[in-house]
Amino acid sequence: MQNRINHSCSQTATGGTIIMLNERKKSFDSSNREYFLKNFQDFILRLNIGGTSYRIRTRSISKYGSRTLLGKFARVDHDLRKQWADWYFEESDEYFFERVPRYFDPIYDFYATGQLHVPKDLCFDKFMAELRFWAISRSKMNGCCCPFAQFSLLPNGQQHNDAVCLLEKNSFVGLRFGKLRKKLWRILEGQTSSKWWRVFEITSSSFVMLSVTALIVSSLPEFQVPEKFKDSSFTTQSILATENGPHQDLVEHPIFDYIEDVCVTYFILEYAVRFCVAPKKWRFVKGFLNIIDLLAVLPFLFEIILHCIGISGTNVRKIHWAFLTVRLLRILRIVRIAKLGRFSPGLANFALTLRQSKKQMQMVAIVMLTVVIFFSTLVYFLEKDEPNTTFISIPAAFWWAVVTMSTVGYGDSVPETIPGKLIGSGAIVCGVMVLALPITIMVNNFMQVMKLREERIVKKYIDNESVQ
Repeated sequence: MQNRINHSCSQTATGGTIIMLNERKKSFDSSNREYFLKNFQDFILRLNIGGTSYRIRTRSISKYGSRTLLGKFARVDHDLRKQWADWYFEESDEYFFERVPRYFDPIYDFYATGQLHVPKDLCFDKFMAELRFWAISRSKMNGCCCPFAQFSLLPNGQQHNDAVCLLEKNSFVGLRFGKLRKKLWRILEGQTSSKWWRVFEITSSSFVMLSVTALIVSSLPEFQVPEKFKDSSFTTQSILATENGPHQDLVEHPIFDYIEDVCVTYFILEYAVRFCVAPKKWRFVKGFLNIIDLLAVLPFLFEIILHCIGISGTNVRKIHWAFLTVRLLRILRIVRIAKLGRFSPGLANFALTLRQSKKQMQMVAIVMLTVVIFFSTLVYFLEKDEPNTTFISIPAAFWWAVVTMSTVGYGDSVPETIPGKLIGSGAIVCGVMVLALPITIMVNNFMQVMKLREERIVKKYIDNESVQ
């Protein structure tokens, strides 16, 4: 009992000592700052930020940001300031910094008032880069508009509810080459703002655009050559035949084969590296963008398999299933353009919006199907006895109902009777009402996706600091 009392007394004494030391430190810092401000020479510092002139007292800079770049800039002499600045205008006595004035305005407000606010109309990534340039800590941000505040208030289990991101704090613990795999994973998944991510983004996007462009250009007659039947790769040969047998036809130029081989080799290497460094293999394979990556190389892999089992060149025409499979898989080459969704925030936001609006899309599909069947049935019975009618059956009227309800109106199928035209008018009104219903909900989902994206950007800085 006596030991507990002594222990609690020692804890109280220690706590009191810490509080006393903190108070002494605060009083020392405040007295030190007051002494510095009293002995600091106050003058007007003239700055030119991207062509916009700013005037600010050096006393204000030293009061609110003595340890920042401008705080040090104000304490050095004129010759050293000229070396630090990007340029010096002698006629106006201004130190020029090649920065964007819009992003410097909140920083100027911080030096003038001591309050750092984050404008909503500025890119948060770029604003954080501006703070790093002027050596201003993000802890100076006011709580009213600081995006980091929401993460400090949430419980640990709710701070990072991101279904898209596969990286978890302990995913690489205990794995072979865990540190290296974690670093590569962060680069390949865009979870870092390093230069290596930019290099990977530009390289991968270039190969995607090269592959898609080659696919499009190869369909032009100017870039095609007469087909020669020989035992070569059938990927560039036109799969056409007549009743008298195969004949010469225009096919892709062989150079597009080489471009395809180079692009597919890069895609396979990229997928293999990302699969090797992934912390959870099955979760990686099930990812939507990873399925797109696999579909992008599937035609090439299938052709290699056919070649290995002896099916190549003109032999593919003799095997019906191989003939159809090659034609279908060659169409999958166009899905490579979906790989750009990994690097395009716009495409990613659109895909997430569609995912969030899945229930609304299902509702629209069910209502549209019901209404299409209803109006197709009505117009069929009203128009089937008219001469030269296009409404020869209810399924044949489906096309007219869909085109009418979407207010496109191609004019290939038109009701001739007055009751049929009234039915068409009703189909137009119903189509507008049905298609307009989910628009508001999808807009709200889009706003939620944009808010989630902003939270991910903010969370990226927190994760980078925790890793470092």
